[in-house]
Amino acid sequence: MKIVLANLTRREKRFTLADDGWFPSEVVKIGEVAATAGVRRFDAASWSLAGRLSGTLSLSCDRCGCQVPLPVDDEFVYRVVAETDDDEGEDEVDDESAALWLATGPALDLAEVFLERVFLALPEKVLCAEDCRGLCAGCGADLNHEFCRCQ
Repeated sequence: MKIVLANLTRREKRFTLADDGWFPSEVVKIGEVAATAGVRRFDAASWSLAGRLSGTLSLSCDRCGCQVPLPVDDEFVYRVVAETDDDEGEDEVDDESAALWLATGPALDLAEVFLERVFLALPEKVLCAEDCRGLCAGCGADLNHEFCRCQ
């Protein structure tokens, strides 16, 4: 869903994305994922975007491979600025601009914003339990439920 930034006023406009089309195919969801956003003009050259992503994802345990539900309730705020010719080649982001979203044209693509938020919500390591014993490297037995068959 693309929003033409020039059409926005200081009064917030609310948007809801259906989770078909924008949700990443490499992430499994359990049920529906809700993606809502409010966008308004902040000043002459920037806009305010406040959003919320909520739902439950299904991830694989990094040790044994079993499915682990991950509830997600992510609220975020970005200050949206339009890309200018002066921005080309800038790779540095300082602390003050850490919550900036750079719009690369006259429209803001909400699907792109929420796609990034899904990936930011994923943990670095997924475990079904803190004491997960994983799989045996030799026989492939799930050591949480059975003994190793290597002997």
